[in-house]
Amino acid sequence: MSDDFNDRFYAIFREHPALLVSALYVAASVVGMFWSWAYLRAFGINVFNYAQVTDFLIASLKEPFTWVLVVLAILMVKADNAYSMRVEKRAKTRWFRWYGSPHYRFINNLGVIALIGVFIFVYATLEADDTQDGGGRVVDVTFEAGGESRSATLLGTTGQFLFLYDPMTERVDIHPFENVHAISFQTD
Repeated sequence: MSDDFNDRFYAIFREHPALLVSALYVAASVVGMFWSWAYLRAFGINVFNYAQVTDFLIASLKEPFTWVLVVLAILMVKADNAYSMRVEKRAKTRWFRWYGSPHYRFINNLGVIALIGVFIFVYATLEADDTQDGGGRVVDVTFEAGGESRSATLLGTTGQFLFLYDPMTERVDIHPFENVHAISFQTD
């Protein structure tokens, strides 16, 4: 079942290589969407109220470590599937027969999605905790020409909005970019 599924799956991409680009676009958007939701929810922000579909593609590229987590999860499942195939050849007990079955590998391939989700969720939660503890990129934002700048931690951006956090007051501010005159990054 699993091995046939994998063969058919890879055959589709060999026959239609343009689908690979579309699949990567969708995967990048899903990774960015999940990262953005998991990170910003810790600050009470529902990113879906402020983002467009293209913002999620950019979000996965802004946070490249999410792709390290994706590759790590895929490699872990691939290694487990390879070991499962080895066990299939010499399975003696009921447990090892199931572990070595194509059905197990099929379920394992679907499980990679859950593993990726867990990895990204944990990483986003740790990053949010670090930001709430005073970490993160501090920026100076000026809202009007010649006006005073305000320092805050940059949580992120979408195509139309800027998300700021003040760890001292634990206040989150969301500003449309049209109201922002300038953003200056403080050097470390």
